[in-house]
Amino acid sequence: MTQTLMIPDDLIASIPAFLGFYPTDSLVVTAIFPEPDQPGKSLVGPITRADLADDGAVEATLLSLADIGVTVTFAFFVGEGPGGERPGIENAHMLCRRAVRHGIQVLAVWWVPEIMSGAPFRKLADNTAPEWGGNPTLRANGVLPDIATGAAMRELISGSGMLPELSREDALSFFSSVVYGDFGIGVERMTMEAEKRSAQIAEELSRSGTDQARSLLRVMVGRWLSELRASPAGDDDVGRDEEALFSVAGLLVRPEIRDLVLGIASEEHHPPALQNAMLVIARMFRGTIRCNALCVYAVTLIAAGRTARVWAALRCAYDEDSGHRLTGLLMAAYRRGRFDLILESCR
Repeated sequence: MTQTLMIPDDLIASIPAFLGFYPTDSLVVTAIFPEPDQPGKSLVGPITRADLADDGAVEATLLSLADIGVTVTFAFFVGEGPGGERPGIENAHMLCRRAVRHGIQVLAVWWVPEIMSGAPFRKLADNTAPEWGGNPTLRANGVLPDIATGAAMRELISGSGMLPELSREDALSFFSSVVYGDFGIGVERMTMEAEKRSAQIAEELSRSGTDQARSLLRVMVGRWLSELRASPAGDDDVGRDEEALFSVAGLLVRPEIRDLVLGIASEEHHPPALQNAMLVIARMFRGTIRCNALCVYAVTLIAAGRTARVWAALRCAYDEDSGHRLTGLLMAAYRRGRFDLILESCR
């Protein structure tokens, strides 16, 4: 995102909106790409987080940023270190030296006890080069502004009504498995039913050319989503409509059909019920169907400009199956902040 931010006040206050949760005991590193044609403005992101207590994770964070060509960053220590001590000037200088070994310049490092309105922050290191953006003023000390009224948070709330989770665990648990409806059958039986529907869908689509297949699939998806919305239980329990739910799950069994669904999901005006259906399926099923549902869900968020839960969705898909190819592709693009590439690839 390109914004004029007061550094570090607004930037720290925006971190929960970027990550999708409020980090604690963390090192947060924010990539900065100065805009040569817009003095004083920069492209912010990607943003990475590592546990302060995990030295390997800190090193991995620097490596991942270097791998995608990041050369300029700001860094923030949030909370305390492994023994409860506050990160200090020595920790900041050590981080800067480690970053240099990866070709990364950390312009400045701050410490903040927690990300909340009125929390104090303190600058630990300043390596600002005069040639970078005219040497902007970086505040050494101060307090964070109202988190809820920050630019990034306002955009997040107005776009979706979706607040960041309180913690990383909360962000991941949003996608935890739950039981919907009264099926009386286990996940294996549900998967078998979805696979049966997938075969029927594939056979029907095979009778049409590519363009016709896309149109036909759109009609199918629209009908099933309409049936889910019409379920007496409402959108919060769409799993009660077994026929429609298994049919939608059937779209996520075969890669060639799933890819057509991704095309629908990548549209800015995709069916609103598609996102909710993918969430329900991700919570109900396991394996490939869960991974694909989480990936489609993430794409619907990106298309709508609501990215707070994208990382958690993709991370849960990775935890489900680290070898899932689509998850790997989306995570690679996500780490580079290339939401545009994700949408282009899906269309």
